[in-house]
Amino acid sequence: MARLLIFAHRGEAQAFFNEWDLIPVNFYFTGLFKNKDHFVLITGEGPKEASEKSVAVLSSLKQEITEVVNIGIAGSLTPKLKVGDHVWVRSSYAQNAERCEFKSFTTKTHDNIDCITAYSRVTTPEEKKILSSFADIVDRELWSIASAGHLFRVDVLALKLISDESDSTDICQLVKDEAPALSKKLFTEYQNYLKKQESVAPVALVAPKSNTIEDFILTHPKLYFTTSQARKLTTLLRGLALKKILTDEEIKTFTQNLIESTAEEKTSKEISKMLLNLLGEKLNPLNTQIKNKIAEVLAPLTDTGAQANFDPELEQDYIQLNYQIRSTKDQKKLILALEQFNYQKIKDIFSGNLGDDV
Repeated sequence: MARLLIFAHRGEAQAFFNEWDLIPVNFYFTGLFKNKDHFVLITGEGPKEASEKSVAVLSSLKQEITEVVNIGIAGSLTPKLKVGDHVWVRSSYAQNAERCEFKSFTTKTHDNIDCITAYSRVTTPEEKKILSSFADIVDRELWSIASAGHLFRVDVLALKLISDESDSTDICQLVKDEAPALSKKLFTEYQNYLKKQESVAPVALVAPKSNTIEDFILTHPKLYFTTSQARKLTTLLRGLALKKILTDEEIKTFTQNLIESTAEEKTSKEISKMLLNLLGEKLNPLNTQIKNKIAEVLAPLTDTGAQANFDPELEQDYIQLNYQIRSTKDQKKLILALEQFNYQKIKDIFSGNLGDDV
């Protein structure tokens, strides 16, 4: 098993080649290397190149790769980050014209710094100002790599070194001139990361001992919770304890069984989300029945391919509809569905009228 390190340019990986005995891999394209513990991929600059080559490597080597780490330079979009600073990225976004792509990706090891992947080089203060509304740093590859990792259910981390203020007039020459020093800093920080990982005793699918069920879940190596999810977990565990629905030991067994049955196909974030949903159903089984009832009423809309969402907390009785019309046939289909849809039934459900079967 090995980690996959992904760089845009050979210069960024120079120190890694100098320090490690990396040999070329006979692959569909050049730029893939390996040693005992790592694969190293050089994609070339830009989101298209990063996406294509990351997907190709992960599709072929997924069974051998435990983690993906995107390593390279980035431009600063905020005064708090200076040239020479290194950061572990929290969330990655993608530029789409003058807005962000809806989908973003979050890593499990980070410094609360977000990155936006630009589809072209940022060369003016005006471009920098637009992108600074979305993230702290800008690069050209991370979002594509994170998207590929998500597709193949492999965790993706990102180590970035600030090489410029993002609107420098000659970024390419600057990076080329400073490549040895920049790469050495990246190598040193990556080595520090490996040492931290080695200091944590590896335990397959078993969480470290802890005093509370909350600690057991939050510190489990196969689970990952955002701050808001951790707060939700605390609320759920308190509710389950107060209502005496499940004992701590039963929750622990339930959690372990869920992890063991899904660890091969699901990421840590996906398993954690599943756990929260299942614990919520056990705490509030009526809410589950309510949501099922709402789904039945929404069937005429969802059967057209529309996305019909409602308040997951069941506090507001709204329906949010998302539907793409590409032809008059689509328009007629939606009109017919809306005629069959009875919003009053939604109002009745929120008022407590669930019918005789609940």
